[in-house]
Amino acid sequence: MKQSIMCIFLFALLIGCNNEKVVEPDTAVNAAALMKHRIDIENYEAFQQLFYDTAKGQVSKEEFEALGKLTTSSSDYREHMLVTFTNGEMLLVEFAPKLEDDEHYQIVDVKPVPDEVKAFFERNEGQ
Repeated sequence: MKQSIMCIFLFALLIGCNNEKVVEPDTAVNAAALMKHRIDIENYEAFQQLFYDTAKGQVSKEEFEALGKLTTSSSDYREHMLVTFTNGEMLLVEFAPKLEDDEHYQIVDVKPVPDEVKAFFERNEGQ
């Protein structure tokens, strides 16, 4: 009987001491990390939950499986913003990681997007 009580006490202690934070998709980097994790664990349904409502299904199950073949155990996450001007020119802006204490984002680099790459970023009608 004492062993049962001791086991229950130890189990409760372990559960109560769990300070593990749950990652939420509240930043672009967190959403990307969750996306990679869901690809790694081969959970297509959870992967789809990260998409904007009208974009769910944008990546098919077959494409999802192909993404799994691209990932590795370690990865690097960077935040970029694409700035598109009315004249068709584009800039790719890279930002430094924003820490909790930082008030502002800071730019690391700015690159003009080459003409041969612009089509990759252009949105299709209806998106």
